[in-house]
Formats: sequence, structure tokens, C-alpha cells
Amino acid sequence: MPERISLKKRTRIESFSHLGRDVTFGAVRIESETCDGCGFCLKPCPAHALEVIGKKARMVEDMPFCIACGDCVAICPQNAIMITSYLQFNFHFKYLDRGEPRPPRKF
Repeated sequence: MPERISLKKRTRIESFSHLGRDVTFGAVRIESETCDGCGFCLKPCPAHALEVIGKKARMVEDMPFCIACGDCVAICPQNAIMITSYLQFNFHFKYLDRGEPRPPRKF
């Protein structure tokens, strides 16, 4: 028998103001041995979740809003970045499929 969902739950909209409850942000891992701090990953990041400190890239420490788009993974020339967790909505919205990150198209 299908689960019955109340009208209140059906009309509820997930919000970024309820972090942890409604949405969980993504994360990337940067291999410190491979990363040379070139900064190519900073520009394409739409969430500004990465920074270069010294000669190494890393995720912003205070609340990185990583949406796990994969742009940094695709553009890194050293292949030093890997997505460890994806942006996840915890209520209604679900992702059906995610492909492998690919480099941007050439025009």
C-alpha cells in the first residue's frame, strides 16, 4: 500500500535556509600531492566553494556551498579533484542520473 502524504507535506518547498534538514551540500576532495595551485578550478566554480591558499587549492572552510557540479573536476589539468558527495535535497526533489564530469566543449 502506498504511503499517504499529507497536503502540508506535498506543498512544502525545500529551502536552502534549512541546511542539513532540507538540503545537504556537496563536497570535493583535492589531492594535495597532485595539486599545484594553478587556480584553474576557481573561475568555473559557480558556488565559489574553492580557494587557493599558498600553492594548494582547497574547499572554503566556513560554509562551502558546493553544488557538486563537476566543473572543477573537468577543468583541473592535474586531475587532482574528485567529487566525494553530491548536492542532495532531502525531501521531494531527487536526482535521477548523474554522468561523469567531462571537459567543456570546444567552440
